[in-house]
Amino acid sequence: MNRLSTSLAVLACALGASCAAAADIATPSGMLSLEVPAGYTELTAEELQSKFGRHGRVPLKAYGNARRSSTVAVTWSQMKQPLTEERLPELKAAMEGMLPRLTPGLEFKNSQMVTVGERAWVLLDSTAPAVDTEVRNLMYLTDLGGHMVAVNYNATLADYPAQVGAFAASARSLRVRETPGGAASR
Repeated sequence: MNRLSTSLAVLACALGASCAAAADIATPSGMLSLEVPAGYTELTAEELQSKFGRHGRVPLKAYGNARRSSTVAVTWSQMKQPLTEERLPELKAAMEGMLPRLTPGLEFKNSQMVTVGERAWVLLDSTAPAVDTEVRNLMYLTDLGGHMVAVNYNATLADYPAQVGAFAASARSLRVRETPGGAASR
């Protein structure tokens, strides 16, 4: 981006245009970068614990809309056997079998392998009941230095139509960089 286009983008944001914010999230095996949807802010430690802690799996970072009815959460999982791009279809199959058992009522809308930024990702699109509503989840999973990184876009069914465009734009921005000594960056 040249200076003029950068200045125009900053001016547009200052005038109230909807602007995403870049986020770099460090994991033990590398860095995940993404554009967080406009208006989303980072959840506090208390919010993370309240929203995700009851399942014992608090994300590394999460961002949410003002009402916190829509979130973007980033998790990292250490794998016993190194996860590689070639093994992503196995991961997809395992998740398709495991997630409905872990979340009663979960229904897949779609599950497929996609390419984002020249990297293979598993995309799992599902709906699931929550405490007082139903939610739509778009989960992107890939390998990062032999381990798994996941980005989960989550919205209530009522909010989903208004969020799906921002989720898609954010997902297109996903990039990973392994730490030195990890698998080669793509």
